[in-house]
Amino acid sequence: MDRNELKNKLYKGITVALPVLLVAILAMMVVIAVKLSDSSYVPTLGGVNTTPSTGSSTENEPPVSDPSSKGLLFLSFGDGTCALDGIGDCTDEFIIVPSESESGDVVIEVSNNAFKNCTGIKGIEFPETLSRIGNYAFYGSTLREVEIPSTVREIGKYAFVGCKYLESIKVERTNSNYSSSGGVLYSKDGDVLICYPAGKTESSVVIGRSVKEIANMAFYKCTYVKQVTYHGTRSSWRAIDIGAGNDVIDEAVIYYSGESDK
Repeated sequence: MDRNELKNKLYKGITVALPVLLVAILAMMVVIAVKLSDSSYVPTLGGVNTTPSTGSSTENEPPVSDPSSKGLLFLSFGDGTCALDGIGDCTDEFIIVPSESESGDVVIEVSNNAFKNCTGIKGIEFPETLSRIGNYAFYGSTLREVEIPSTVREIGKYAFVGCKYLESIKVERTNSNYSSSGGVLYSKDGDVLICYPAGKTESSVVIGRSVKEIANMAFYKCTYVKQVTYHGTRSSWRAIDIGAGNDVIDEAVIYYSGESDK
C-alpha cells in the first residue's frame, strides 16, 4: 500500500469516527449538567464520596451570639427575679438589657437611681419582662431616646427628668398605663403630661385639651420652650393642675385655640 492510499484510508476513518466521538462527548456533558443541577447529587472520585462528612447539619454551626450588654449591675430579689441596678462595667453607649441576669434571675425592674447622672449612655432597650422603672432611674443622664415596652406598669417620679439630650420618649401602644405623643410621655388616657423631653428643641409646645395635669418637673430644664399652644379655652387652661418645677410653662406665652369663653 503506497503512502497516498494510507493517507486516504486514515482520512476516511477520522471523518467517520469524529462525529461519533463528538456526539459521545456532548452526551456526557448533558449527563454531568443534569447531575450538577440535582441538589442531592454528591460528586465522587473513583466511587468514593468526595464531600467531607460533617455529621449533624447543626453540629458545626457557630453559636448564636447574645447581643445583650455585658457588665451591667443587677440586684437579686431572691425569688428568681431581679432589678437592673446600674451601669457597672458596661461601656456600651446603647444598652440592651437582657431578660435575665447572668445568675438566671428575670429582670423585672430598673432600680431607683440606677442610671442617675450617668454619662456616656445614649439609648437603652428594655426587655419585655420589665414591669417597673424606678424613681430618678435616669435623672440627669445623657440618655437621648427611650422606648417603654407594653409590660411596664409603673414609671417612678422624675425617672427621665433633667436629661438634657433626651429627644423622645416612646411608649408601645399596647401599654395599659402609659402613652406617648410626639415623643412626650403621658398617662394612658392623656390626662397627665408626665415628662416633656428636655432635649426637644422646638420653641413651641402643643398641649391638648384632654390634659388635666402637668406633673411636677415635667418641663424641668426644657429651656427651648418659649410658647404654648393650648387646644382649649383660657378658663380650661387655668383649671389645669400645673406641678412644681415647671417654670418654663409659667413664663411661656400661651395661645388658646379653643372656643371663646364668652
